[in-house]
Amino acid sequence: MNYIRKHKLTSFVILVYIIVVAFAYFLYKLFIGSSGLPVYGDRLDGIENVPITEEQIDKIVEELSKNEAIMKITRPYLNGKILKVVVTVSDGAELQPLKELDSKIYNILDADQRAFYDVEYFINKDYNCTFEAKGKMDEEGVFTSDVTVKFYEDLSKRDYDLEYGMSTADQVAYNKEQTYTIKEDGEFILFGFTKDKGKEDKCSIKIVRKAADLDVKETTINTKSVDRNFPSIGYLKAGTNAFVWTK
Repeated sequence: MNYIRKHKLTSFVILVYIIVVAFAYFLYKLFIGSSGLPVYGDRLDGIENVPITEEQIDKIVEELSKNEAIMKITRPYLNGKILKVVVTVSDGAELQPLKELDSKIYNILDADQRAFYDVEYFINKDYNCTFEAKGKMDEEGVFTSDVTVKFYEDLSKRDYDLEYGMSTADQVAYNKEQTYTIKEDGEFILFGFTKDKGKEDKCSIKIVRKAADLDVKETTINTKSVDRNFPSIGYLKAGTNAFVWTK
C-alpha cells in the first residue's frame, strides 16, 4: 500500500493498461476469437463419405441445358452442405416448366446424398426486350428536347446467342440497332425485337416530343417491368423428397 501511495501516477497507468487489455480481449473473443474454428463446426462431419462428383455436376448442367428457356447456367457448387444450382432464363419463359426440372436434379443425386445435402435451385429471368428513353421532360411527360431511346442493356454483350433490333414500324427487324434519336416534334412509337433459343419477344415505347425552352432537368424513363414470378427459389431440405418453392 505504501508503494501505491508513493507511486500514484504509475499505479494509475498500470490499472488503466490492465483495463484496456482486458476490454480488448473481451472484444476479440466476442467478434474474432472464434474465427480460428471451422466455419461450419461439426456440421460437415461425414461429408467425405457422400461427395458430389464432377460427373454429377456435369450431368445437372447437361440436363438443364436441354430446356430452351434456360439461357445461362452457373456451374452448380457447394456452399457447406448446400448444393446451389442457379439458372437464368429468357424473357418469355414460363415458370412452371422450369420448376418441374427440379426432378432432374433430384434424380441425379443418390439417396445418401439427398439425405445429407440441402439443394437450392434458383431461377432468375433476363429481361432483354426493355427500352430506356432519356431527354428533358416537362411535368406532363412531354420531352422538350432530343430524346435518345435505346435498349436498357447492351445486348451485344450477352454471352449467349441473341437476335435483336429496333424499328419505327411494328414489323420484326433483327437489324442489331440498339439506339434511336428523336429530333423532331410529334408522337412516336418505337418497337424492339429480341429472339433467343427460348422465344421471340417484342417491346415498345411511346415518346411525345414538343420542343420548348423550359428550365427542366434531363429525365430517364424505361419500360422495365417485373415478372413477379421471378426470381423463384426451390429448396430441397436434406432427407425430404420434394422441393419447396418460394412462389
